[in-house]
Amino acid sequence: MSPRARPLVIAHRGASGQRPENTPAAYELAVSQGADMIEIDLHRTRDGAVVITHDGELSGLGGDGAIADTDLAAVRALDAGDGQVVPTLTEVLDAFGKRVAFNLELKRAGRSDYEGLEALALAAVRDRGALGRTLFSSFYDSVLERLRALEDGARLAVLVSARHPERVIERARAVGAEAVNPHVLLADRDWIARAHDAGLAVYVYTVDDVATMERLLEWGVDGLFTNYPERLRALVDALPG
Repeated sequence: MSPRARPLVIAHRGASGQRPENTPAAYELAVSQGADMIEIDLHRTRDGAVVITHDGELSGLGGDGAIADTDLAAVRALDAGDGQVVPTLTEVLDAFGKRVAFNLELKRAGRSDYEGLEALALAAVRDRGALGRTLFSSFYDSVLERLRALEDGARLAVLVSARHPERVIERARAVGAEAVNPHVLLADRDWIARAHDAGLAVYVYTVDDVATMERLLEWGVDGLFTNYPERLRALVDALPG
């Protein structure tokens, strides 16, 4: 196998250990701390806007109901943290897309997929010439299948939860994924080696303590999601080669 690139520092919802997650302040700090990529969470409002926040329910933002049943103006009226509004995908790509790569995680609306979310996300990325710099990820094969059907050139990653670790390589092959993103509890040396043998990159989530970062880097991961990108940046920069 050819030598691998230096592992990616992937800021989980931005530098969310120090700023409110999924906000421009968290993204700005992540960029300043040397993140190679920022992971953000995508949902679709009732009126077709793609907004960035982790949960599909609005209770965490001080609201009521679900994003899928709410229009953009109502979502924007809520507090994403420190008085910031919930950003849209287009706003974030316009502000940061030329400065850092993105991992776009496509969410679901409760037990069902968001209608049209894949097409909206792809259009936003394509319009900005960022397709090659963007990794689309999801826990849900139906979402990844639609992304692949809509765009042959989309870069895909299969998110793998600790509760559902089955058939990871088969799932990745079925959608033409280039990477798997496993929960940290799954990622031992053998798991990583099997994925690499299948030609898949491995980006592990979410790792904040230095000892675990060091162990996973030693085992050859291709990148780590972290709420503290500055910690991981220092370790990656200290790697030989």
